[in-house]
This record gives sequence, C-alpha cells and structure tokens, in this order.
Amino acid sequence: MFLVFYNFFLYLFSPIVILTLLIRMSLGKEHHNRYLEKLGFFNKIDKKNKKLILFHACSVGEVKSIQKIAQEFLDRKYVVLITTSTLLSEDYVKKNFSDKIYHQFLPIDFNFSIKKFLTIYKPDIVVFVESEIWPNLINNCSRRNIPLVLVQASFSDKSLKRWYIFKKYFKKALESFDIIIAQSKIEKDKLFKFANIIVHDVYNLKNSSSKLYIKENQVKKIKKNLRKSFIIVALSTHTGEEKLLLNSFKQLTKKIQDIILVIQPRHPKRADEVIKIIKSYDFRYKQRSISQYPLKDTQVYLADTFGESGTLIYLANLVILGGTLVPIGGHNIIEPAQLSKCIIVGNYFSKIRDTVNIFKNEKAIRVLENNNNLSKIIIDLYNDKNTLKDIGKKAFSVTQSFPKKENEIVKKIISLESKNENPKILVQR
Repeated sequence: MFLVFYNFFLYLFSPIVILTLLIRMSLGKEHHNRYLEKLGFFNKIDKKNKKLILFHACSVGEVKSIQKIAQEFLDRKYVVLITTSTLLSEDYVKKNFSDKIYHQFLPIDFNFSIKKFLTIYKPDIVVFVESEIWPNLINNCSRRNIPLVLVQASFSDKSLKRWYIFKKYFKKALESFDIIIAQSKIEKDKLFKFANIIVHDVYNLKNSSSKLYIKENQVKKIKKNLRKSFIIVALSTHTGEEKLLLNSFKQLTKKIQDIILVIQPRHPKRADEVIKIIKSYDFRYKQRSISQYPLKDTQVYLADTFGESGTLIYLANLVILGGTLVPIGGHNIIEPAQLSKCIIVGNYFSKIRDTVNIFKNEKAIRVLENNNNLSKIIIDLYNDKNTLKDIGKKAFSVTQSFPKKENEIVKKIISLESKNENPKILVQR
C-alpha cells in the first residue's frame, strides 16, 4: 500500500521535481550535461561478461567510506559502478577512484526510470551506503532477485521520526536487505529498537579509510610566510560554526601573537557567506579558491576548495572537527587522527559517538563540554606543546588499533551471488 501512495504522490509532484532539478542545473548545483542521468538518460557499460556490483553513496563522506571495498571488487575483476547524488561526490569519485570504476548519477526514484536503469546495467549485487532508502529501487531489485546490502547503516533520530508513520514499510524495506552492517553498536541498537530489525554485523568502514593525499608543493607555498605561526585548522564547518570559531579566535589573538585560523567550509559554495562573517570581525584574510596564499599578517585563511583536506590537516598544529559545534553530528575523525593531529571535538557528535568514545577512553582527543571552553582549551594546548603532540600520537595509535574487516565484508557480499528464490541469506554474528 505504501508503494501505491508513494508512486501516486511522486508522479503527482513530478513536474515540480523535474523543474527543481532544472533550476538547480541552471544555478550550477547540478552537472550541466549529466543532470539528464537523473531523468533516466544513461550511458551503457560494456560488462564483457563480468559481474557488475553497484554502490550507491549519496554524498562525499559516504563515497569515501566505500573506497577500499570498491577497489577490492575491482581487483577481483568485477565491473564497479558507483552512483551518487551530488556534484561534490561525483567530483570525488572522478579524482580519487580508479579510472576503471564507472560513475553515474542515480535517477530520480520514478518506477519507470529505475526499471530502465536496472535493465541497462543489470547489476549482480547492489550495495547501499548509510541511510539511502529508495522504495522503487529497493522494490525492483527485490523483484529481480538482485542481492541487496546496506553498509555503514546509520539513521538519525530525525530521519527515524519521519519514518514513524510508515514504520511497517520501513521495516519491510530493511528486511529486503540480505546483509545489513551498522556503522556502530548505537546504530545497531537503534534499528532494533525502532523496527525490530536484525543487523548482521557492526563495522565503521571509515575507521580503516586510506590516508588523505597531501600536496607537498602546496604545503610549502601555504607555509612560506607561516614558519612560526600556530596553525589551527577547522575542518568541514557548517553554518553557525564560523561565528563560534571566529569569536573564540578573537580571544586567542589577544593571548597568542603568531596564530592563524584556517577555515574549510563543508560546502565551498558558502564562501561568500563565510567571508561576510570574517569581515564582520575585521580579520585580515586570504582566500584559497582565488589562488591567494597567507601572508605574515594574515589571520584567517579561507580554504574554500575541494579535495585538499589532507594538505590542510598536514599543515595544522591543531584540528577542530566541523559538524560538532552545532547539531550536525560530526564528520570523519579518522582522517586527522591518521596524520597524528590533536583534535578538538564539540559536544554534537551523535553520528560518530562510538568512535569518539574510543578516542576519549585512550585520551587521544579533546571534547568540549560547551563551546565557551574552546579558546581556553586551545590556549592550554598551545602552552603545553608536549601534551599537544602526545594527544596526536595517541590519536594515530588508535587508528592503527582498529580491525581491518574489508576482506571479510567483501567475502560476505560475494557469498550472496548464490542467492535464489529461497529465503534470504542471513549472516549472524
């Protein structure tokens, strides 16, 4: 019944959906040519009698998490197709994945476009990442007996509240998956409590992600005039966080003479918004997207580019994790930890709670009780360089302690190839 209503309203509002897509394209928020893929116009892939595995990962963080297992399937001679929804995630795939891995934008979840998509690509296995629930895609895969896997399963409380009215369908949709691997025990327990869903395994793929690429030539250029500066890098910031950071930074400049704050917005297109905030504090700033480099008197460096997190983290004396100072839930803590950086996390880290708790237990991180403590904690760390370095070393050690389960997960997924019309294969732990 849910699918009947879902498709009715989807087709009813289809003119608005398509118009919105076209407006986004005109505003540069969709690929100027490839937006048609979202409307059901695809490029064919020559499978060469190989098996095809499809990964759907909506955003950049989700795409990053599957990088190792996608490569593992490529090494095993599978054709690998990754579908995404955003421009940034498409760009990340293009720049960081093997050129032998294919990319398409996932079509809008119209029943006809999904049927066409599956008919063209004929995937042997479909892997969803995190919280992607597309009713027509799931239903059509099940009808065609295509094995379904959900990795990094993570549903926010807000998302589950939206599903509450359709809890029966939500449960049915998740029961369509042959394997569900939750991002954390918290997420496993949450799914079981909400809809009595059995989660077959718990593993955070981000915990064993590859080290970020560092542009050494850019490190030299950025650091040329910052030899003695204490560099604070705020990674993947969101609306509301820049004001908090700059307010604390204003206090820091009164205590520390050579200090610079590097702000990397989660969405680089927010640059104009962030610049207005920087100007309101009268800070001297430079902007990376227009090829500016910090000078000796630069106080704030706006890193409004994409794909340079590794370079920025490498430069840092201290890292502040974005998405934790406001109620976002946090981003990947492993990337700065792999580069032995001392990391400060705000008190909004619901999405990465299990991982943060591991770091806290090992004293490999600093967690704010409230945002007002930010400048004090930074000053204390600045005055105690040994502790600053020690926290970074412990953070690196934590990243080395995580189990590496990618091969195990790949084997479990491959085992689904023998799926037939019998009841689902369950991988109990």
